[in-house]
Parts: sequence; structure tokens; C-alpha cells
Amino acid sequence: MPADPVPRPLHLLALAGLSPQVVTETIWCLARRRPPRLPSRITVLTTAAGRPLAERLLPPALRDLSAALGAGLPPPRLRLLRRRDAAPLKDIASDADNRAAADAILAAVAEATLDPATDVHLSIAGGRKTMGCLAAIALSLYGREGDCLSHVLVDPRLQGRADFFFPPAVPRRLPLPEGGTVSTAEHGLTLAEIPFVRLRARWRPGRDADAFSAAVAAAQEALDPPRLILDPARRQAHLGAHRLPLPPTLFAGLLWLAELARRGDAVPWWRTAEQARDLAAQYLAAMERVVRGSELDQARRALSAGMERTYLAEKVSRLNRAFRQALGPAAEPFLIRAEGRRPRTGYRLALPAEAITIIEDARGR
Repeated sequence: MPADPVPRPLHLLALAGLSPQVVTETIWCLARRRPPRLPSRITVLTTAAGRPLAERLLPPALRDLSAALGAGLPPPRLRLLRRRDAAPLKDIASDADNRAAADAILAAVAEATLDPATDVHLSIAGGRKTMGCLAAIALSLYGREGDCLSHVLVDPRLQGRADFFFPPAVPRRLPLPEGGTVSTAEHGLTLAEIPFVRLRARWRPGRDADAFSAAVAAAQEALDPPRLILDPARRQAHLGAHRLPLPPTLFAGLLWLAELARRGDAVPWWRTAEQARDLAAQYLAAMERVVRGSELDQARRALSAGMERTYLAEKVSRLNRAFRQALGPAAEPFLIRAEGRRPRTGYRLALPAEAITIIEDARGR
């Protein structure tokens, strides 16, 4: 039988407000899996209010847990949630705090998922509910196949206690505020994994990828139905919400392909000189709508004997490259497809007719 694959390194990214216990509780649950999965790196996201507790309670609790498990655990790295001016967030008590926390959590998740050789386990058990919601959305935006999202459940009587960080091997009885005791054997610790939609392959972060609202808007744009809008008078191309600057000859080529697509047509494979001249005339007609002067004269000379296959193939290649550079994975619906086997290759803008708008048509021209 083939040997079991070696587990990939695991980065535990945990939210912790005033209950850093969720970190050790999560690790204890991971250690009880078959096979066990212990983190090689631990990052704790917390506020200025939670930091003193995490600094005081977590290091000794992790040392105790390491001894109980007979396995070394890395020291935790505390990462403070900060505002845009770098000041630490004391709490999430206002709309401004909420936006700052969203940006900080998104940046932490984005950074954690940069390493392709390491899986991320994101625990949303600690902190305010808002933090957990924001972190789950951030992992949906950036999460990869091996990444996990979880919440740890524990008996309410043992929740957030300074004397309970994980169940000891020998159960103990702990006093309750209302009187009586509770046994640590009644911990009820359960790691509840939360399924989430992975959108990482469907969008590409822009310059403001560390801004939560901008990242959500970019991902939403990538998920929206594709829409191509061409304005020949201004020589502007909009792919969804993205304005794409194009050189005149490329814009003319896209305009020609868009007009064909609106009629359900494509550039066919051509065999005769007459067909080559007809295609050249169509291309030049589109170019005359957007190009003037020497560029138009140069194109007329290049196409005087008809459309050569290499001429059109080069334009298609440059357009597709421009789409991919601008949109990343979201460029897929806009790409110009090659049809047929070489050398019998035609070209089609694969967008449906209803997804294409040419502004001059909307003006009744």
C-alpha cells in the first residue's frame, strides 16, 4: 500500500479577544485528529484590550499543552488589529472601528495565504462576532483548497476561564461562581469546521487589496455577468467596471470582433484572395471609425493585398494578453477564441450578443 502523504505545514491563524483560551483549545482538538495536525506557526489576531491577556496567559498555556502532547509548539505571534493611522484598535465599538478591523483582518488573511507550501487554519472562535464574520469573508476571498475555517465549542461552564486552556489528562474539578464544581472531563470540546466558498481563483486583488470594501467589490465584479461596452467616438473599452486603454489598431480589431459577435458571427478561416480582401475591408471599416491620419494609412498599406493570417493572429494575441493583464482570472469570458485546427483557424469573441454594447448603437446611429 502507498504510504500516507506527509501533511503540509499548518499555519494557525486565530482570532482572540478577551479569551485567548480558544487558541489552545483549537490546537488540542487538532492534536486529537487522526492523523494529528499540529501548527508549525501560530498567529493570534487581537485588539489592544486583548493583547495583555494573550501575552500573559498564552505562552505558559502553550508550554503546558506542548508537554501534555509530547510535541513542540511554536511560540505565538501576536498581531494587533490597527487603524489606518497604525494606532492599535482598543475594541470594535464604532463604524470606523469596524472598517479598520475589516482591513486589518483582510490583510492578515491575505498575508497568511501567500505561502503556497503551507495550509491555513483560521479559527474564528475568539473576538467579537463582527471579527469572526469579517475573517470568514476574508478567507472566502483568499482561501485555497487546503485551508480551513473553524469554530471551537466548549462547555459554557469552562468557557473563558483563566484556569482552563485544554482538558488535562487527569480530570480536575473547578469551582463555579454560583457554587459547586465542574469537572474538566465535561469539557465538550469540539472543533466545528465551517464550509466556505473559495473565490480566490475567480478574481485578482488590485492596488487596494488590503481594503476590505475594495476587495469585496473586486471579487463581486469578477462574479458579475461579463459586460463589454465599446465607445468608438471616445475609443474607450470597458470590460465590466474596468476601463481598458487600447492602441487604435487593437481597439478597431476588438470593435470589429464585437460587431460580428453581436450578429452571432466570427472571423472564419479563409482560403481565397477574395475572402482575404473582404476581411481586410471589414477590418478597415472598423478602423476608419476610430483611427485617422498616418496610422490609418499604414493599416491600409498593410492590408492592401488582403488580410494575412499572421496579421490577425498577432492582433488577437495582443488583445487577449491585454485582457489577462488587466483582469487576471476574470478575463476568461472576454477572451477571443481560436476556432478550428491550424492552419484552418478562425476567431470569435465568445461573449453573447446581449453582453455587448456599442455606444453609437445606443445613440441611434
